[in-house]
Amino acid sequence: MVIRARPLGCFVAVVILLVILLRLIAGGYIKIEGYSSDWWLKPNVYSIGDSLELIVNTVDSDIIQGPLGYYELPFTCPPTPEKKPLHLSLNEIIRGDRKWESDYKLTVGQDNPCEVLCARKTERTGLQKAKELIKNGYMVQWMVDEDLPAATTYISTTDNRKYYAPGFLLGYVDSSTGRVYFNNHVMLVIRYNVIGPGKVTIVGFEAYPKSVSDYRCPGASRDYEPFDITDPPAGDIVHIPVTYSVYWREEADVDWTDRWSLYVDRAQLTGSSSTFHWITLANSVGIVLLVTFIVIVNLIMIFKNPKEQLESKEKEDSSDIFRVANDWLRVKQGFQLNRLIVCVSMGIQVMFMILGPLATSLSLTRLHNIKNSVLAMAALCFVAGAFMASFVGTWLKMDQNMSTYTFYNPVFAVLCGSALPGSIMVLTVSLNCVVWIWDSTKALPFGATVISVSWYFVVCILVSLLGGSVAARMHRSVHHDTLPPTVGQDQTMLKLPKAKTGKLVVFLAGLVSGLLPFVIIYVELEYLYKSVWLEKTTLYYLYSFLFANVLLLCIVVCELSLLCCLVLMKLNHKIVSDSSWRWRCFIISTGCSWYMEVYSLYYIFFVLNMKGTSAVFISVCYSIIFNVLCGLATGSLGYLTSSSFVKRIHRTRYNRN
Repeated sequence: MVIRARPLGCFVAVVILLVILLRLIAGGYIKIEGYSSDWWLKPNVYSIGDSLELIVNTVDSDIIQGPLGYYELPFTCPPTPEKKPLHLSLNEIIRGDRKWESDYKLTVGQDNPCEVLCARKTERTGLQKAKELIKNGYMVQWMVDEDLPAATTYISTTDNRKYYAPGFLLGYVDSSTGRVYFNNHVMLVIRYNVIGPGKVTIVGFEAYPKSVSDYRCPGASRDYEPFDITDPPAGDIVHIPVTYSVYWREEADVDWTDRWSLYVDRAQLTGSSSTFHWITLANSVGIVLLVTFIVIVNLIMIFKNPKEQLESKEKEDSSDIFRVANDWLRVKQGFQLNRLIVCVSMGIQVMFMILGPLATSLSLTRLHNIKNSVLAMAALCFVAGAFMASFVGTWLKMDQNMSTYTFYNPVFAVLCGSALPGSIMVLTVSLNCVVWIWDSTKALPFGATVISVSWYFVVCILVSLLGGSVAARMHRSVHHDTLPPTVGQDQTMLKLPKAKTGKLVVFLAGLVSGLLPFVIIYVELEYLYKSVWLEKTTLYYLYSFLFANVLLLCIVVCELSLLCCLVLMKLNHKIVSDSSWRWRCFIISTGCSWYMEVYSLYYIFFVLNMKGTSAVFISVCYSIIFNVLCGLATGSLGYLTSSSFVKRIHRTRYNRN
């Protein structure tokens, strides 16, 4: 008995679960004095004398992967009982954040030259831990005004302008003596913009850490002794003096809408670097135009007077293409095609998950920290991608044999729409189990990960039923001549022999077809990797270039898949006999992801020089997962293009006959 999904019921259930999911993504709205719950595009406006909450988060390093909670360290002032941890969004959970309210007192517009936070009592082992972290370059991450990070200030050598790097050093090592000093004092400078009488918005948060041996705040003076932890004293207990100072300064040249541009390395956005990105984009456009010209020439040669080509003996090569298209569409289909349809559906969902957030980021980069917003949009696109994945999978399944397969299979629709989130859930949980055995500090929060991905999985199941049902209804409403009757009504399906050289041809074709797409995306990939892995203090800001290059990459992948399909048709019965031509077209189109994975491994081992079994394992596994997803996306585009091309050739022959 065939189960029929009810679209209205699925839609209502999806809306309810989507609301819950968005609540999970956005996190609970914390009612903190000075914070606004309307965070989307509006600035928080403060009055002089208002209290401002300083949030402490983590300490992290570019050398060692995996953050540590600020209050988990044995040498930081612990919070008072009334201070609580903050609810985290999905993005913050995945990133490993550990946000807490702090005891730092910030009053809008009022300077505080010196304040003692605590006398931290710690053991010798606590100082040894601090020494280890300082030598590994750990940075402290604090924030105010909805995730505006405390920053170290730099002056760009290209334009002599100020820019920020999120975080400040936990301590430093004297290069001449090798002594290690702990930064137990920090001077906070908060930049604000006046928008009305007594009303301000915060546009900058600067931190200037110092190492001080006593409770006197040094200010701008250099006449003080640093707090040396190179050789901790022999006693069991050590008292660390922890102090801070706060200064408010007006920044008339920076508006709230531009405050995040201060956190970008301006060397990437000005001068020769900006010109370089435009040049590479122009080169990408040139590659697309060249490949487009080649495709157009080939299509003109194929479809120009196809009737004459069929009747002319002098053009056997051209007529072979039409005959091969007929043979390919009559190849015996079975379980392999079902697996391919599932892979294509997963690739469609990945495309939604990539393009949606990129399109959103184009308009939000200069307004506020877009990390949480982009992740929320990624979740929405992920759900929308489940609908399209189920839609495409159901349509392809009902198209594979029009004469015998016209009913809607909801189980297959759910499989197409939820295969990707289900696979991600299994891989993430399995990977975290392995990492937890090696080093629990580098693993994602287990319970939160399972709950979050499970919500995706449940929502995608319902969306998949909706997408499959819509596809089935639309498929029945259109004409059933998607393929000519010679294919749909011919029950004598071919079973072509497999050639021994077929795999080699596919491998070489994948290498060739993947090179141009990788050339298009390489430059932005390098900057993205640098921001994510190498220099975490530099925020990736070039979303417009990345989005444009991804679109150009998709176009080139489609065009190259068409050309490769044409080459395979030319080689049919000569070098290859494509009984699995669909899989061959799909695999060839994943060639770009092969180069991306090789580049990722090169970056991990030779650029990052990553050490430690757990860190290397995490990085390699996640790079493989990411590049496999990209391969599914490009493979689905290539297969859909090639399949449409083969059907179009066959339809042309049928109509001309």
